[in-house]
Amino acid sequence: MYINTFQYTAEDVDCKLCTMYAGKRRGCKANGCPWLAERIEAGVVGYEEAVMETFPRSPHLDAKLHTVIRRFTGSLFLNAGHRQRMETMKIRMGYSRRRDRPAYFAAMYLLTANEDIYTRTANCFCHHGIEFDYAMLKDISPHNYTLFSAARDICADTSGVMLNDLSNREVTDTLVFSLITNALLIARYGCAVLAISSAQSPLHSVSASGENFARSLAPPLPGEPASLGFAGGGK
Repeated sequence: MYINTFQYTAEDVDCKLCTMYAGKRRGCKANGCPWLAERIEAGVVGYEEAVMETFPRSPHLDAKLHTVIRRFTGSLFLNAGHRQRMETMKIRMGYSRRRDRPAYFAAMYLLTANEDIYTRTANCFCHHGIEFDYAMLKDISPHNYTLFSAARDICADTSGVMLNDLSNREVTDTLVFSLITNALLIARYGCAVLAISSAQSPLHSVSASGENFARSLAPPLPGEPASLGFAGGGK
């Protein structure tokens, strides 16, 4: 069995090597970075760029996304306990080529967010995926039920998780919105986004240097699907 260990580096994804780069004065001609996934893997994308390049535009949603960005503290995990629970679950479940898709890890991220939801859903994880029917939902808090529902919808690849709906303060609180935003990033780009530790992209990035950062505020390309609340299909 051949295991691909190739990983993009910052040199591989330098914006100046891209065919959409039009020079220092004009910057990038693309309406949204076409190589965002590869740049995330190379570790040259900050949290703000990842969020604003990924999700569809709307005034109310933008306001919530900017709140999420301001709350970013250098890690997509809530705290050390959240990271430890997810890493423990990954070790416990081992490796499965068929199962280990970005959506699976996005759901795992949500279901390990706090000790209560972790305890209620730990038995749901199995060799072939996640059996949500095994969750213990009696007396679950609205906060954790929203996380559970989002994890289930992400795994099912349904339209149940829509950030435009979740941006309504009456539907969910800011913490839940932040966690689901992060989970959708994982579902789109994989666990590479968990390595993001800076709000801003490195200075050698075209969009981070200010030459063309306006592109991250542009609407999604016409005709692109918005499944799971982000612009473009899953990876």
